Amino acid sequence: MIDPAHPGEIARDNMEAEGWTVTECASKLGVSRITLSRLLNCRAGVSASMALALEGIGWGTAEHWVRMQGSYDLARERQRQAAA
Repeated sequence: MIDPAHPGEIARDNMEAEGWTVTECASKLGVSRITLSRLLNCRAGVSASMALALEGIGWGTAEHWVRMQGSYDLARERQRQAAA
């Protein structure tokens, strides 16, 4: 089974496709640059509010982002438990 991508990787791909900087994208999302940077660098997950912000700029639905985060988290936990 292939591990699902962290949603931040998908968000980064979308941002780069738009040609936006992190600062520009954060402004469009209504979040701080640090908050977006943490997501893009896979150091934070997609919260419900971030999912709604991503939906607000036309990058899929909030439900899709939340499902992606859930799939990622579940895969990580399965790996952790298998290693224990």
